[in-house]
Amino acid sequence: MGARAVLNSLGDKQDRFSRWARSLQERRGYWRAVIAIAAKNARLAWAVLKYGEDFKGEPGKD
Repeated sequence: MGARAVLNSLGDKQDRFSRWARSLQERRGYWRAVIAIAAKNARLAWAVLKYGEDFKGEPGKD
């Protein structure tokens, strides 16, 4: 459900993740993009839990 919300709320956002999600949806279709976003979110959550560090959306920025 969260991945669907991400795709539905892209709008005109131009950050790196939004551009990636939009191009993925155009190349692979809506449902495959949803699955890819959900998998990416799961990997990010796992890494945050495993390494115990705060999430940083963009490298080098706090």
